[in-house]
Parts: sequence; C-alpha cells; structure tokens
Amino acid sequence: MHWYRGAATALLAVIVVVTAAFTAGPLSIVMTHGVSMLPRITTGDLVVVGPASSYGVGDAAAYRSATLKTVVLHRIVAVKGDRFVVQGDNNSWLDPDKPTLDDMAGKELLHLPPGGVWLKRLTSPPALAAYAFLLLAGGTTAVTRRRRRLERRLMSPRHRSTTIAALGAVPPTLQPVAAGVAALAVAGIALAGLSFTRPTTTTAAVDTSVSSSMTFGYRASVAPSAAYDGTSVVAPQPVFRTLADAVDVSYAYTGRPGGIAVDAELSTAGGWRSTLPLAAPVPLTTGQQGVVRLQLSQLEARAQAAARVTGVPAGPLTVTVKPKIWLDGGGQFAPRWALTLSDSTLSTADPLTATTETKVTGTRAAPARLSALGKGLDVATARTASLVALALAALACLVLTALARLAGPVAEAERIRVRHKDLLLAVLPITLTPGRPVVDVTDVEALVRLAERYGLLVLHWQRSGVTTYVVQDEGATYRFRSWAAAPADRPVVAPQVSEAHQFSQPPGVPTHPPAR
Repeated sequence: MHWYRGAATALLAVIVVVTAAFTAGPLSIVMTHGVSMLPRITTGDLVVVGPASSYGVGDAAAYRSATLKTVVLHRIVAVKGDRFVVQGDNNSWLDPDKPTLDDMAGKELLHLPPGGVWLKRLTSPPALAAYAFLLLAGGTTAVTRRRRRLERRLMSPRHRSTTIAALGAVPPTLQPVAAGVAALAVAGIALAGLSFTRPTTTTAAVDTSVSSSMTFGYRASVAPSAAYDGTSVVAPQPVFRTLADAVDVSYAYTGRPGGIAVDAELSTAGGWRSTLPLAAPVPLTTGQQGVVRLQLSQLEARAQAAARVTGVPAGPLTVTVKPKIWLDGGGQFAPRWALTLSDSTLSTADPLTATTETKVTGTRAAPARLSALGKGLDVATARTASLVALALAALACLVLTALARLAGPVAEAERIRVRHKDLLLAVLPITLTPGRPVVDVTDVEALVRLAERYGLLVLHWQRSGVTTYVVQDEGATYRFRSWAAAPADRPVVAPQVSEAHQFSQPPGVPTHPPAR
C-alpha cells in the first residue's frame, strides 16, 4: 500500500508550487515540532508561510525567536505598540519573546498534516542520491533521443511527430471505454492524494449544558424551652435570637467539579451594602458539603455602625449567603440564599435549593471532511472511494487488454495505424518489378525500423481481409501481412490477386495464416 504515498508526495509538491505562484514574495516551509499548537498542528506537519504587510490578533505567524534561536510558529494574541504578543494554542503561558514586524518570517498560508514527514524523507541522503542517479540517467537518455531525432530529420523528407498510442491498443469500439477507465484512474489518484495527506479525524467544538444545584440549610443549638420541641433549630424554622446567637449555614453541591468561595452580603432598606467573606476558595467536587457560621450579634453590630455614620436607621437586615463556584472546563454558578435578620429572629423565605444550567464549551473528535463547491465528503470515505476507483480501473485495464488480444488482427491493424501513422501511406496494390526480391518480415516493427533508418515510408493496402505493409529500398521489397479474422463458418483462404500484382513468394512461406 505504498503507491498512494507517491501520489501524496506529488500532490504536496504541486500544492506548494501553486501556492508560490499566487503569493507575492518568497515562501518559507516550516516543519513543526512539539505540541504547543495542538490540536490543529502537531509534530511532523508542514506549514507554508508567506510574507505579509500586516499582522493581527488571531493570525498564526512564524517569527525568529531570539530566546530559542529558531523559527517559532505561534498565534498572535495581542499587539502592544510595535510588538506582538504570541502564544501557542496549547500553551497556558505567553511566549517570552515580543517580536516586531522585522522579526516576522511570514503568516500561515497552507497546512499539510503529514507534509513535514514526507518532505524530510524526500530530502534524505538516500533520496537525494536516487534523484542524482535519475537525473544523470534521464540526461543520458534525453541526449540519445535528441541525437536519434536529429538523424531521422536528416534522413526523412518530412518532420515526424511522436504519437501516444494509449487508446490505440484497443479496438475503436472500446476506445471510449478506455478513455473512461483512464479518467477513473486519474480521479482515483487525485482523490487518494487529497485524502491520504489529511487526518481522518479532527477536533470540533461542542456546547453542552451542565446542571448544577446547591441545597442550603441552617442549624442552631438552643437550650430547652417552650419555644422549641428540642434543642436544635433547622431551616425553615425561625431562630429566636434570645435563645441562639451562632447559626451554622450548610450547603450541599451537585454538579461538575471546580472551586468554591463563600461570601455573605449585608444590606438594608436604606441602600447600605457590605460584603463579608465567610470561606476562602477551596476545591469543590460533586456531592461536597460545607458549613459556614454566622454570628448574628456581630452582623447586627456592623449594620448599626453603618447606620450611625449614614444617619439612616438600619431596620431589618438582609443577610444573603452567596457561594461563588468556578466549574472545571469553563462556566460559573452563583446561587443566592437570602436570610432576614430582625431584632428578634433570623428567618428565610427563599427555597432551600438553587439550580442552574451552565453552557460549557468542550471539544470532541469528529470525522475530517474534504469540501469543494459546497459539497463535502469524509476523509475516511474518500480514502475508501479512491482505493475502489483505482481497483476498478486496474480490473478494467485487464479486461480491455484481454478484449484487445481477442480482437486479433483487427485490433493489430488499428494499433499499427495509431502507433505509426506518420510513417504509413495508403496506396493501391503496387506492381512488383520483375526480378526484384521480396523479403517477408515477422512483424511490422521491423518494417518501421527499416523505414526510419533509410527515411522511407511504409506503403500499405487491404484486400480480401489481408492488410499488406511494404518498404521498398533500392535492392529489395520488405513485406509484412496481417490477416483479418474470418467468420467461423467460412475457412480462411489465400487472397486471389492478378499476375500484374502478384509478389514472388520465397520457398517455405505460407500463403495463408496458420491455423490457431
């Protein structure tokens, strides 16, 4: 399964060349290392960067790092004066370098996930040695071909063009089918080049709703009295201040883990507000419970002190317990539970449970897609389709080859016509000069070599199912005959020609094709 690697490499080279053709200025190729730009760019990827007149926040740019003494590809996250602040997508810290415009090597133009790996292989010493060998061999072959073309031009009365006989190897009726098979093979190679140079999966942002809830309550210990049935007071029963001053507020959390801090907000009807920290930030897990204590006399004393300064009576005091929760992966949850503190009681009218839905943005693996002209196809599906297309094209080539051979001399005559049409000249049956020797050759290629060597034409005509090809030089006539297939119910017989057109036949050469 290494054939598609060559297609991918060729496609990589074409893409880089095309990108260079449409980009002003020199291009730079960056082979990435490390994980600072995950998940989009990873080790072994190839990134083509080109110069830009300006850079902005969000651009993936390459700059020459004075700290690392190399070129770094990171994203611009801020611009401060004439300097850029850069950071890797997967890093939680900023780069120590603050490059200027002169330090910038270019902006990302093209990203090929496995391109760096293949570029490294293409530029390895064994590969360079192979390129040198092919270059020398190709140069020698090219020189030899140019010399042969020059010799043919000098000997031939006209210039000959090279004909590609790819579709001439099959009968004319099958040539449209052969063209379709060739198109299928080209499409398969192109699709393989596009799909095998990309990963099959990518990361996609996903918004999910997370349910978080917190249940509140309070408890106070009291001496036995007629006010309560027992020695404990729990919400929502009011707490009589003559019996208890310390009240423990409890909470129970359900939801995603994170961190929590608890404050109490004091407020009066006159507009006075003050925040009192109750618990410092601590890690939070689902199902976690906690307790904070309220000293009712201290809360009232704080409100009374503010009333003396402002001149506004304190009146009933509202004590709002405000946990502040930070969720792992993003999002916050800030439930509130309000308590009313009067001269005689502490009570609540709020529900004991607070619930919220928080939208959290995460990532998940998703199939990578190829898109063109508004249509899309999964990369994995494209890989399978390319392999199927190439397998079908190979199978069709085998079938066409078999059909071309079964077509016999009819296909052979067509192949000769397509391959050597510049040397062929259709004529009427020629008259043999008396006493001129006739030499039958085994195939038409021998005639072609003779014609090319002496700058002659191959004369041919057809009669009675026999196609005759001849080359005449000064001393002899060289001949090749191709018999067409006869119907099954009629035997093949030798063609009947007049004496005026009969060639002399060397002994031992049959006048009709041997039985197959």
